[in-house]
Amino acid sequence: MIINLIYLFLCSFVFIWFYINIKKYGLKWIIKGLLQIVILILFIGGFFKIFLTLPPNLFKKIIFLITYIWCTVGINVNFMIPLIDLIDQKIVKK
Repeated sequence: MIINLIYLFLCSFVFIWFYINIKKYGLKWIIKGLLQIVILILFIGGFFKIFLTLPPNLFKKIIFLITYIWCTVGINVNFMIPLIDLIDQKIVKK
């Protein structure tokens, strides 16, 4: 019973927060949030999918880990962050 009340309170808070932000910033706010979630899921999911298929060689796994982190940071800093900043600018203009 208490868990249901906590769940109801949490869901109500999330829906109210979404409603306020959509009313304030518009649908671009949802697009920005979905873009960030998709990017996170793709990079983390891709890492685990590839990492688990590697042979059990520690050296190869360490090299892959360093290379993947390096490429991920490079892509996020040079492409994704400026893209999200452009979306933020459009949201602020409204």
